[in-house]
Amino acid sequence: MLGLTSTITAVLALATTIFAAPTTDAFPNILARQGYVSNCATTYTVASGDTCLVIVNKYNGAFTLDTFYAWNPQISSTCNNLYPGEQVCVGVTATTPPPPPAGGCPAPVLSGLATNCDDCYKVVEGDSCWAVTQTHGVTLADFLSWNPSVNAACTNLQVGYNYCVGVAA
Repeated sequence: MLGLTSTITAVLALATTIFAAPTTDAFPNILARQGYVSNCATTYTVASGDTCLVIVNKYNGAFTLDTFYAWNPQISSTCNNLYPGEQVCVGVTATTPPPPPAGGCPAPVLSGLATNCDDCYKVVEGDSCWAVTQTHGVTLADFLSWNPSVNAACTNLQVGYNYCVGVAA
C-alpha cells in the first residue's frame, strides 16, 4: 500500500508540473503564448485585471476590439484566456495604408458601421438601444442596420465605442 501511495503522489506531482499554467516567475520570457499575427510590430504585456477591452482602451482607440481579436486569433471571443505576463499584439506593420474611419465616426468603432454615417454617438455606462434611439430620433431598425455589430436583442453595446445614429441621404 505504501508503494501505491508514493506512486500516486509522484504521478500527481508530475501532472501538476506538466499541466500547470505558465507564470512569469517560471517563464520570464513568455512570448506569444496565445499566438498572434506574423506581422505584429508592437506587443503589450498583459497585467493583472486586464481584459481585451481594457487593453484596447489603453491605446485610446488606435484600434478596435475586432482588430485586437484579428491580431490575436487565439484569444477567445469572451476574452477569458488572457494571463498576466503574456504578450499580445497591439500593432502591426502596415502592408497597406489603414482604411479611413468607418462612416466618418471617430475611433473606436466596431466593424460594419454604415459607410454613409454622418452622425455618431459614443455609448456611456447605462445606455441601452432604446435610450440611444429615442435621444437621437431614429428607429431601432435603422440603428441596427447602421450598426450591424449590435445583436438583435441589443445586449452588446460597448461603453466607449461610437455608434451610427444618422446617415447622409
